[in-house]
Amino acid sequence: MATQSNRLVAVNTDRAMLDALGSMQDDLVPDAAQLRRALDEQELTLHYQPKLTASDSPSVTGVEALVRWNHPQLGLLLPGRFLPLAEAAGLLTEITDFTITEAIHQYALWRDRDLDLPVAVNLAPGLVKDSGFPDRLMSSMRQFDMPPSRLTLDVKEIDRLADRALCLDAFTRLRAAGVGLALDDYGVGLSSLTELYRMPFTEVKIDGALIADASRNENASIVMRAIVRLAHELSMVVTAEGVETRAQLDRVIASRCDCMQGTLLCDPRRAADVERFLADTGLRARADLGVPCHVELAARLTGA
Repeated sequence: MATQSNRLVAVNTDRAMLDALGSMQDDLVPDAAQLRRALDEQELTLHYQPKLTASDSPSVTGVEALVRWNHPQLGLLLPGRFLPLAEAAGLLTEITDFTITEAIHQYALWRDRDLDLPVAVNLAPGLVKDSGFPDRLMSSMRQFDMPPSRLTLDVKEIDRLADRALCLDAFTRLRAAGVGLALDDYGVGLSSLTELYRMPFTEVKIDGALIADASRNENASIVMRAIVRLAHELSMVVTAEGVETRAQLDRVIASRCDCMQGTLLCDPRRAADVERFLADTGLRARADLGVPCHVELAARLTGA
């Protein structure tokens, strides 16, 4: 793994640039009217962060789509700079719709180049309450001929979803169609064990804060291993988020997580740069699999 990790870190050159960019933008504040214009004038774009198998011989199992704003004055804005504004202005659902559609389109472009990269997208809480969302999603996938099993929706802030019956109905419809559902940012805040069995999740994504603590604190490591074992017992895939150091990488592999993502491995980047990342590192995309990681691993874990 050491040799492969060295290659991953060697080609990961985006972090310093993004940190410097964020520092210069700290005192500049966009407004709601500008964000509305950004949607109308296609200033939003997607970057993609690869997700790798947590093993000594990693391969890329898919990507997470993350929205960015190409602001005409402020430059490239990261989500933390404008998603709170989007929520306050009532634009978060529209931005999520845009992100999902663009991610599905990008999957189709990669597939047409014989690159099979399943895509994960963060799901805005408001969309769960939209009874028409599952049908719109399926329509977009049909438009670009995307198998539902190639899409995973990352659900966070589950405690904010007040109508659990409505959520369960929407999630059940999506799972019945074959779409993956990931419980995001698990292990911090108001994470609840009951969500693991009450909702039809296929994946648990352990928050980077717990990953960081587990790399230097044995009690946190015990909690992390317990989450992994519990998720596996429930036939869920476990992804470690926010892997930023070698100590965290070693802990993730030792804890038997299935997949991992983070800046140590690869920063979010444009679609073309994801392809270059694969070429530069020699990592193999899991295009040879008939089903994506979240399905294949779940079958393996349960012996199916």
